[in-house]
Parts: sequence; structure tokens; C-alpha cells
Amino acid sequence: MSAAHPAFSAQEIDTLDALADMVHGAVLVYDLDEHGQGALVYISDGCIDLWGLDAQTIMADEARIWLMAPQDQRRYLRNSFIGATRDGKAWAHEWRIHNAQGNTRWLRGTSKPADLHGGRRRWRVFISDVTDSVRARALELASEDRFRRIFDSIPSIAVQAYGTDMIVRYWNKGSEHLYGYCAQEAIGRSMLDLVVPPAQRGSFDRNFLQSMDGKTSLNSGVHWLQRKDGSPVEVSANEIITEHPERGIEIFCIDFDLSEHRRAEEQRMALEAQLRESQKLEALGTLAGGIAHDFNNILAAILGNARLAFEDARGQSEITESVSEILRAGTRAKELVQRILAFSRRQTLQRRVMPLRDVVDESVRLLRATIPRCVDLRVDIDPATPVVLADPTQLQQVLLNLCTNAWQAMGDRPDGLLRIELAPHHGPVPLLKTGAGIDSAEDDWPEASVRLSVADNGDGMKEATMARLFEPFFTTKAPGEGTGLGLAVVHGIVRDHQGAVRVASRPGEGTVFDVYLRAATSLLEDAQGEPRWTDSGGLSTAPVSTRILYVDDDALIADLMHRLLCRAGHEPLVFTSPTEALRAVREQHLDYELAILDHSMPGMSGLELARALRAIHPAREVAMTSGYISPDLRREAPGAGISELIDKPNTGDELLEAIDRLVRRVQAEKVRG
Repeated sequence: MSAAHPAFSAQEIDTLDALADMVHGAVLVYDLDEHGQGALVYISDGCIDLWGLDAQTIMADEARIWLMAPQDQRRYLRNSFIGATRDGKAWAHEWRIHNAQGNTRWLRGTSKPADLHGGRRRWRVFISDVTDSVRARALELASEDRFRRIFDSIPSIAVQAYGTDMIVRYWNKGSEHLYGYCAQEAIGRSMLDLVVPPAQRGSFDRNFLQSMDGKTSLNSGVHWLQRKDGSPVEVSANEIITEHPERGIEIFCIDFDLSEHRRAEEQRMALEAQLRESQKLEALGTLAGGIAHDFNNILAAILGNARLAFEDARGQSEITESVSEILRAGTRAKELVQRILAFSRRQTLQRRVMPLRDVVDESVRLLRATIPRCVDLRVDIDPATPVVLADPTQLQQVLLNLCTNAWQAMGDRPDGLLRIELAPHHGPVPLLKTGAGIDSAEDDWPEASVRLSVADNGDGMKEATMARLFEPFFTTKAPGEGTGLGLAVVHGIVRDHQGAVRVASRPGEGTVFDVYLRAATSLLEDAQGEPRWTDSGGLSTAPVSTRILYVDDDALIADLMHRLLCRAGHEPLVFTSPTEALRAVREQHLDYELAILDHSMPGMSGLELARALRAIHPAREVAMTSGYISPDLRREAPGAGISELIDKPNTGDELLEAIDRLVRRVQAEKVRG
């Protein structure tokens, strides 16, 4: 029930009650004199829902409802109301209270003065509960703030908001990073002026206006836009239309920088290209391994028969000289096959103490067949160069990569000069004031080391090129002419050898690559060079004649080995069929002391025959020859009972030396038995 001052008539009270029933909230009426002093003269029963107090209680002590506001808000609330009544202006205010039930509510008060006679005024105040709307607005603001903070925390996503006039209202950190404008510079300016190139602004504007009319889609898609500095940037733009109850239509644009994506795509394509090259190399290795057996059979027959002819012609200098040349050429052919196999199959790092001059000599033989005739290749090797602990195949790859880059840098110039120098180096590795390089994994260098230099008088390089010299896939060559992996491979191999590379180059002055490797602490026996065949030598012979089972499907090799073994004093039992040999051992009780088997044979492989023979005679030695001793063969041979693997082209002295070792082992077993 409402409460009113006694001066109010019943008709006035009924009118106010009827008005209060039409609204949700409380109606309060104040009468003020000409000095602005007054009192509450009416309050509707809606006050119970707001403050939890009935009208009579509030009429008796009006201050109670104002004291429900927090203390820090009371002064501002009171001053706003007093100021409005004093000046005769409309009043509106929102404030928070804790009502009599202990609930927190948000109230909104509005009023407008009405002048009475004698300078008096009457204030009709309407107070409503706006808790739900305030909470909703607070949640909306909190939600907007949360999303803004989320957007600002992701620098790779550029988010902008603008209205139908394309004036920016929101600009996140990602937009600052992508386009170069800070939020203060961007907000309030047109998107067209900020990021759209001048030549595209007309089409962007027309498409935007048509999209607002529903005639076309928004400007979503991939676009080339521009940064603050005018540089172009490729972005994937996605625009979304939203409608705000107060701000109207808003467009949010989410942009992604495609630069990193393009770089990743280019790198992926480069990796795929490299994978294809690796697959080609793997296929080449498989092919090389397949043909090596047959080719080495031919070489074995040539070398073996030439060796027999050399023995038969002893004392006839003209004949022995010719046969010696045949042997020398055949040996080089054997080495060529081994180099092809080494470069076409994947190998692990196999270090040994070795002189680098062997790597240089072998690489030079390969280079002379590939470099243009207009390039003068000069080699300077200091004989005092110490040995190193290294993988010869990998260091050969380093030298070939550096030399290939060098002669390609010289192009077709008629005075091209490629110089390879191998020399000892004493003291620490020098630090270059200009140039580029990679350091070793350790800073402590021994007093003695080795320097391998590759120098050319080509075009040289700029500093910007040298700074990226060892980056994978970086190349200055035209597309299709280089993968950019040559120097990256050099980097990896030298690093694995705890070495260092120094590069010096200037445009027009050529380039020098210096590779430094640590000298080995142990000494190496003098390396064997090319074989020198003289008539003073002879085939090695076994101390005791031995019955040897020899199986090879190649009739030339079988005939050659029969003669070689007979001449060496052995008793050969030669077969060209592995199944016939096994049948003879099983059914005819073929007696032998040592078996030498070819690896690749039709019907039954050497490994299968070795297992079968060891099952019959577990104590008898078995060796195997092959034109290509693959890693798989090395791994499987011990399990098949094979005690020695012999390269097929080595048929001759090296084979007989292996037989000598096996025969001595057989004789030793007999003595122990």
C-alpha cells in the first residue's frame, strides 16, 4: 500500500496509485519550496520490490533507502539529485544498493520538475530495477574485452572492426604487426586509406557497397594489400558482418599473413624435390649394386687371366710390359666401379687414419673428366701434410662439391683457374676479418692441422650472399640448376669431423674455401698406390695343398679359378651350379676342406648354399666372393657361417692370400683335433 502526506487529497492519491500500477518500480513525489527545501510526500507500494521496505516505513524514515547505496557512491548520488532540483533540470542516475533482504540491486532513477504556484516545485521521481540490464551490459562489455584481449594475444592474426563507412573502430596487436600502424594511428581512419593499394581502392569500395546492399559477397579471399611503409603483403582476409544494438552494423575482418605460408610451401616443394633426387640416387645405387656383380665378374676374368699370362711370360719383357698395362688398366676399372658404388649408396661415417692426398688424387681423376676444358686445374700437395682421422668418401664429397661450385662460378671464361692445395697448418685456425665460415664444435685446436684449399678466379660473392652461404636450399643459381644443398652438405660433413671452414670472396676477385681438419695423433703406414707388376713377383702359395670346393655360375670365372688354384698347389673341385655342388656333397660324399662360393647364383644363392654346407660339415670353413659386398651381405654372412668376404675383382693374389689364411685356420684345427 502506498503512503502519502496528509495534505494530499484522496483524488490525488488515487491518480498517483493508478500511475504507479502501470509501471514496474516505485513512484516518489517530492514537494519543494521556493528555496529548494522539501520533503517526500508520496511513495508507491512498488518500493517493497526495490528496497524490501514498505511505504509507511520509508515515509517515516526516508534516509534509509539512500543509505542502502555504498558509502563511496552516496555523496555523488545525493549531489546529483540536489543539483537537479536546485537548477530545475531533469535528473537521471544509476546506482547500486544492498536492500533490506541483503540482495544487491541496480536502480535507475529519472525525474522531471513541475512548477507550482508561488515558486514551488513538484518532483515526480520514477525508480526502476535495472539489475538485469546492467548485468547484461556488464557481461557484454566483459565479453568484448575478453575477445579483444584474446585477439591481442595472438600476433599472427590481424583483426579489425569498422562500420558501414569503413572507418576503423578496433585494431588489434596483430594488425599493428602485419600492417605497421599502431591502434592510435589506425582507429578513426578508413580501411581503404590504411591497407588497400591506391589502384585497388575503387574496386574494393564498389564491392563493399554492393555487399552492404546484399548484391555481392564481402571482400573475403586472398588479396595483395600494403603496409604502412608501402611494401606489399599477401593476406587471406575473412570478413564477418555483425549487428550491435547500439553501434549498428559492424564488420570484423580477420587477416592472416601468407608470407610464412608461402615460405613453408616453397621449402616443402624444395624438400620434395630433394626427396625425388634422393630417390633417384637410391635407384642409382640399386642399379649400380645390380650391375656390379656382372661387371666385376668380367673384371675378375680379365685380371685373373692377365695375372696368369704375366706369370707365364716371366722373363719376356715385351710381353710382361703389355700384360702389366692390362693389369694396371683393369685395376683402375675396378677402382672406378668401387667409386661409383661409394657415391650411389648411403653410408655411415666410417673414419680411419688416412692421408688426405689419396682423397685429392682420386677426386682429381673424377674432376678431370667433368670440368670444362677452358678451366685450368692445378693441384699442389705438400708431402709433409700430416694424416687425419676421417671418412674418405665423405671428404671426397666435400672436395667435389667445392670444386663443382668453383668451376661453375667461372662460367665460360677462357682463363678459368681452379687451384686445389693441400698443406700442413700450424697453430690456431685464423679468424677472417672479412668473409664467412663455420667453426668446429670445440675451440681448442691442436698445434698441427691440415688445410685443404679450393680457390677459383670466378665472379666472387657479395657479403649478403656469403651471410647465407651454408643455409640449406639457398642458391644463387637459376631454377632447375641447383638445389642449394651442396654447401649445406659441406657444412654438415666438416662439422661432423670437428673441422672448420673459412671462406673469403669479393665480387670480381674469385673465392677461396679453406677446410681445416685436425691432424691424427697416430701415424699411418705408407699408403699403397697403383699396383706395379714386375716379373720378379709370383703368386702366393699355401703352405699345404688343400681340397677347395669352388662354386661360381660364371664359366669364365670357374675356369680361371681352376687354373689359379691348381697353379697355387691346391686341389680345386669346381662347379658352375650350386645345386649340383650340393648334390655332390650330399650324395657322392664329395670331400673338401674349404668352400669358396659366389654370392649371386641362379637357383640357389651363395648364402643358402653356405647354410646347407655348414649343416652337413659344421667345422669346415666357408668364404664368399661377390662383385658387390652390400651392407646386408655383411650383416647376414656371419649367421650363414661365412668367415670371409672377398671382392670379386680381387680374384688373384688377394683371393689366394685369403685362402692362405683360411687354410692355415683349417690346418690349425686339424692339429688341435
